[in-house]
Amino acid sequence: MAASFAARAGATSLPDDDALQSLAEKPQWAHLLHYRLHPLKGRHLSQNDSPEFFLAADGKEDPAAELKADLNAFLQTNQADDKSAQCQFPARYHWLKQQLPDVAFTDQRCPAFEEWRDELDAHALTLIFPASHINSPSSMYGHTLVRMDRADDSRSKLLAYSVNFAANADPTDNELVFSYKGLSGGYPGVVSVMPYYVKTNEYQHMEYRDVWEYRLNFTEAEVAQFVRHIWETKDTYYDYFFFDENCSYRLLALLDASSERADLAEAFTYKAVPVDTIRALWQNDLVENTEYRPSAASDMEFKSTQVNDDVLAAAQALVDSDEDIESLIAGLNAQDQVRALELSHAYARYLAIKKKQANPVLRKRTLALLSARAKRPATADFTDVPMPAVRDDQGHLTSRAGLWGGQVSASGETQAYSDLSWRIAYHDVLDLPSGFVPGSQIQMGQWDLRVWEDEGVKLQRFKVVDVLSLSHQTYFQRPVAWAVTAGAERFLGAEAELHGYLKVAFGRAYQTALGRWYGLAETQLLADNQFEDGYQLSFGPRVGWLLQHEQVQAQVEANWQPLNTGDDTVRRSLRAEGGYALGQNLQLRLKAERQLFATDAGTAGVSEVSAGMQWYF
Repeated sequence: MAASFAARAGATSLPDDDALQSLAEKPQWAHLLHYRLHPLKGRHLSQNDSPEFFLAADGKEDPAAELKADLNAFLQTNQADDKSAQCQFPARYHWLKQQLPDVAFTDQRCPAFEEWRDELDAHALTLIFPASHINSPSSMYGHTLVRMDRADDSRSKLLAYSVNFAANADPTDNELVFSYKGLSGGYPGVVSVMPYYVKTNEYQHMEYRDVWEYRLNFTEAEVAQFVRHIWETKDTYYDYFFFDENCSYRLLALLDASSERADLAEAFTYKAVPVDTIRALWQNDLVENTEYRPSAASDMEFKSTQVNDDVLAAAQALVDSDEDIESLIAGLNAQDQVRALELSHAYARYLAIKKKQANPVLRKRTLALLSARAKRPATADFTDVPMPAVRDDQGHLTSRAGLWGGQVSASGETQAYSDLSWRIAYHDVLDLPSGFVPGSQIQMGQWDLRVWEDEGVKLQRFKVVDVLSLSHQTYFQRPVAWAVTAGAERFLGAEAELHGYLKVAFGRAYQTALGRWYGLAETQLLADNQFEDGYQLSFGPRVGWLLQHEQVQAQVEANWQPLNTGDDTVRRSLRAEGGYALGQNLQLRLKAERQLFATDAGTAGVSEVSAGMQWYF
């Protein structure tokens, strides 16, 4: 092997097999080829699933074989422009040249790569975090991408290029199919490069999501290596998994391949929540500064808090009505006229995006509003949306463990129990609220084990997924509150049997000075042989009140399922629960619940009170 290297390179000093093996074991080579220790197979495999990503036949699973094949290819000379291995894998080539300074490599011409690199003109990297969007399965936890900034900060960042990793999903798949395939690795994940304004339009306007920017302190040499590595990965694919090998994890792996200082992806074996990956950047001292960019919806809502009811009514009428613009604002003073026009334009943009289709009437009205605004010299003097006091990555950590103690009372008898709870991710409405979307809840993978005083250990509850969106009504927005949860659980009581469940609810939520109030119509499907026909399908109201303060959290919720089939039992429940923050990642919880079961034989009731400590990690 060494003789063939020397013949190609004309070098006098080439590494022997032991030296090549040592080189292949370096962490940076693993990063460049995306080798990771497989948690089940117990050996290193590349997470890249494209055969074209490897030059050795067994390169996906043998780092040393791939290094030798790459080195052999990099030593070839007199290659056609853009056809050499050096042009295909410039990041690997650059790294090997640094590691083997005594080898006389001959650079081959790569005009296609050089033109692409020069077009990007990348001098700095910024991680972009469009915040969580609970109404989209692909974006419930948020999303991350990397913007490649140019040297001239005065140039618009919208014209810079961005790097994104996402599932290459079938556009005909509905959200349920998308969720299933995303969880099971049913989609290929691809690295794409596109102008940043394309992604800005998608996230800030189309989905109305606030954006956080994290400028990384990568050197220009590290940025250059990042660009080289993107070139060699952008036409390949990786299996996409929603929980672990997702957008945020893959970006960390791309950064690892670009800097000897970075070993970020190693910490994320089973899950990679976007905010956790951002924390990893901070923990490794790779963040230089941050910037907040509110979405158009946030801007519209904040402006609406700065005007009186007359201006709000005029702004809405300017869009919803086809009456003459001047007559609709004639009763307002000069500044309020300007405010109404600017607010109406924001409202029109919101409606255009909400309907997700071109509307010639709305477009014509929007142009008329802009024309009317241009004729007025007065200023609106709106205050900009303030930066949130707590960033998303500064909230509580995303896994949770809990230790509870309580007792259940039924028919005059009381039994004590202890609970051990563990949740993989992410947040419920009674968790510490700072850094999370108010009124939102996303929980996945929660196990509650209950140790009874006399009945031993039982699985009390297993939540596969538990999503709740209590987005409240505003003057301009009328979101639907909704919930979906699935898993297995027991009713209260030591003798209760485990049953599977699927619950779906829709309704409205309203925010007041006293908290968030909501009413939902909920359908429940329960399955187990404890029900008369092996199942119960029921329907009824679910109403509640929610308080989310930094120190104190509280919720009261009532549920009644009077309409049913498959089992005649009518179920009612009332639950009150509170939390008290003892630290950023520590909370005290108190809970009381009463369940009633009405049949032809009468009504039976079970009560439970409990207290617990919850740690976030």
